[in-house]
Amino acid sequence: MKVIIIGAGIGGLSTYHSLRKHLANSNNPSSPLTIKIFESHGSPTSTTSNIGGGLGLAPNGLRAIASVSPKAAEYIQAHGYPGAIMAFRNSTGRLLGQYWNGRKERYGFGTLMLRRSVVHEALLRDIPSDAIVWGMKVSLVRETEDGAVVEFSDGSTETGDLVIGADGVRSVVRKAIFDDRYPAEYDGLTGVGGFIPTSALSERFRESLRTEGVSMTFGPHGFFGYSICPNPGQEAATHEEIQWWSIYESANPPDRDAAHVDIRNQLLERHSLWKSPYDSPDSSIYQSIIELGCGTSNDPDKRNETLLILSRYVTPRIPQWCSPSGSGRVVLLGDAAHAMPPDSGQGVSCAAEDAVAIGLLLKHYCLDRELSLPESLRRTASAYEGVRMKRVWHILDIAKRSGDSKKKQSKFQERIRDSILWLICKLPESFLNDTLLAHDVNSAVAEYLSKIKSDEK
Repeated sequence: MKVIIIGAGIGGLSTYHSLRKHLANSNNPSSPLTIKIFESHGSPTSTTSNIGGGLGLAPNGLRAIASVSPKAAEYIQAHGYPGAIMAFRNSTGRLLGQYWNGRKERYGFGTLMLRRSVVHEALLRDIPSDAIVWGMKVSLVRETEDGAVVEFSDGSTETGDLVIGADGVRSVVRKAIFDDRYPAEYDGLTGVGGFIPTSALSERFRESLRTEGVSMTFGPHGFFGYSICPNPGQEAATHEEIQWWSIYESANPPDRDAAHVDIRNQLLERHSLWKSPYDSPDSSIYQSIIELGCGTSNDPDKRNETLLILSRYVTPRIPQWCSPSGSGRVVLLGDAAHAMPPDSGQGVSCAAEDAVAIGLLLKHYCLDRELSLPESLRRTASAYEGVRMKRVWHILDIAKRSGDSKKKQSKFQERIRDSILWLICKLPESFLNDTLLAHDVNSAVAEYLSKIKSDEK
């Protein structure tokens, strides 16, 4: 069986690991498994740099990655900050509570704060260099009677038994199979963030990070967060950087190439008057983060080149993640199927879970010697949607509620939101998070297949 993966991001690389683990040694010897990844960026370096930004990786995502690449999981854990305990505050500096969000003691894997590029680098490490073809832009994907054909912008083509679209929120594969009926849509929120060396912070701020390493602040017209985030190439214990991010409501998405000074001024207008118990006499921590994070002028030498402007585009809830023909020869995963807003904290995790599910299901159906390859692909596609869709829609519902809390609020809405956050911090971690963070996609696939088998009797 020949599998073509479009996209060498986190979802595509996780899929490679999943297929190699679950199919490489179980495939029919007369039809050995081959996997080729095609990526539009020109090199691993350019892909990693374009990934940008920081994130919180949830226990369920790390569990999924560890199940197909233990070495990648070890690398990630060595370069992440344990960020399971978060301080929730409002813009007056009042502590609303300590929120427990994925302690290792409970879930086996703990929530980690880290650069997105670290996850990407971890997954790249054990993939042979000749498995990925760089600088190949897809222009069209089409099915044939016995396979699927990928056409590239340079005029070349590649044919496989299965094409997996892991090419992100603006997926060319999704557009090709659905005739652009489900384009990415701006969700009304914009994120701005980056990284700052802790050495640039005030002494009082640095001291606060020892006891409050992750902080989430909710205000009248936006949200501001920061956390310790180890610098790649350094030991996690050195904690040489913080990652920071502001999320706010905006009717129109800003230009990603907007002048840094303009972004700085917009952020200062929103956050400079916000208070923190760790403010210095001469400036608030929010003001200092914004000025350090954006730079003080348009002079390139005075900018912080880690600044990332992210207008949030999400995919509509498409009715299926596989080609409408039902053949199962073209499958979407990760952001190509269901772009996760950052409010969920589950974007990387869901992509990794998708990848593991596809590998396990292909193994199950391809091992059934009574099934032809076309029938195995059809059943895999149907089961993949059965295993994953309900869970992903549930997470998107949670993310929508969280995102709404970061939009402009009236005084009354602020009081209600603060009360809800205060209450949330009082509830047991198990009540709040087990459904999301204790999830094991390997068990979910096994349970689904067991139910299908029982229903067929």
